Amino acid sequence: MDGTHFSLRTSSSFLLLLIFLHTSTAQICSTPTSVNISENNAVGVLVATIDLKPEVTVNFTDDGNPDNAFRIVGNTMEAAKVLDFEQFTWVTIICTETATASKLELPIVVSVYNLNDNAPVFEQNPYHVTLNELSPSGTIVGRFAATDLDGGPLYYTLMPASSSFALKTPTNPDLLVVTPVDFDKVKSVQLILTVQDAPLTAANSRAPFSATTTIMVSIVDVDNRPPWFQPCSRYEVGGAVVCQSNGYTRSVVLNEQEPGVLSLDPGPLYAIDGDLGLDAEITYSFLGGDGGGLFQINPSTGNISMLKPVDVLGTISLTVLAAQSTNLFQSSSTSLSIRVQVKSLHPPQLQRTQYRGIVSAVGSMAIDAENKDQPLRILATDQDYTATGGINPHITYSVKGSSDFSIIDGYLFMTKDLPESTSSLQVVAVDSTNNESGHRSAHSAGDVRSHHHQSA
Repeated sequence: MDGTHFSLRTSSSFLLLLIFLHTSTAQICSTPTSVNISENNAVGVLVATIDLKPEVTVNFTDDGNPDNAFRIVGNTMEAAKVLDFEQFTWVTIICTETATASKLELPIVVSVYNLNDNAPVFEQNPYHVTLNELSPSGTIVGRFAATDLDGGPLYYTLMPASSSFALKTPTNPDLLVVTPVDFDKVKSVQLILTVQDAPLTAANSRAPFSATTTIMVSIVDVDNRPPWFQPCSRYEVGGAVVCQSNGYTRSVVLNEQEPGVLSLDPGPLYAIDGDLGLDAEITYSFLGGDGGGLFQINPSTGNISMLKPVDVLGTISLTVLAAQSTNLFQSSSTSLSIRVQVKSLHPPQLQRTQYRGIVSAVGSMAIDAENKDQPLRILATDQDYTATGGINPHITYSVKGSSDFSIIDGYLFMTKDLPESTSSLQVVAVDSTNNESGHRSAHSAGDVRSHHHQSA
């Protein structure tokens, strides 16, 4: 109790209602049936004056002075100790007439006025609570009420100001969700809760007693996302996060079986739980089939291996499904493209180290400068195709680093209207079955000297 910081509550309380004893003894003494005293009083302060007849003495009954809180001095009752509103105090006096030994018991109800001398107290500091991510607005995170021995209303404030959490009211310390919290963005929140026993207003004549506590809110990841194949590109759509995979590719050789696990592009086939805080186990399978009977997938690792050689050229398209082992409804799929190609021992080779041509207008075919009555033909041969005279039907041609010209079926065309000049171009021949290109060797790409002019 601190006497320098007291203020009187607007309400008071008295401590007990006694049972009055009725007696036929003559009124040898009298006293007020109730008296008032403020808590935190000084020792010796007058509590009540007792009117005594001559030759009458007064004292307390055996149990009429709890905790010896009062004392009798002559015909007065004084406080023998400092009283507290929170204590339970009452007295009963007994008057005795000396000549006749007549006795009279009188109860006195002591009303102790409450002074505001106690600060509010939180039960814990800090509080630790958990909250499921994406809990809807209005969810009660917890109630964090303080207690005050003085009673009366308490006023709460929450810091820092947050768009995610708020108190129900300034006098109700229920912590509510205002906007859902995403575990991927927020793992925990630290809040400071302050309580005071009076509002801070200009009319308030004293600084209130106050207390603070910390509320640590840990966000719990819930199972609301499927597996994500890696790598993937993250997008946020309407508040939901998705991660898109572009699929996996691989090339295999016609009529040859690759041993072991197939390496894929852009990397090993695997998925992670989209709910990073859960990290559920993933199970892999081919969607709608068994890999065409040619491939198998390890259900635990996602590794792909060949069961037997492929005997047809082309591209095999498969769909891989990844699902949570404990919740198969959480699943996602991606593509696996396996290109079957002829085994190559030699890259394409352009027939000339340098081509020279003349083109006269947009859309016209270039003429061979060395044989002016023939169109300029760019041709590469492949020694893997000796049976066809080196002609590989899977070779494609392109102009590297320029959009002013294009090559169609080996013939050069001008695609833009250019002023008369001489251009140096580089052409590339690529085997589309294995992506081998002619520019891998010194003779792979020939410079096309194209003299072009506008015709009248």
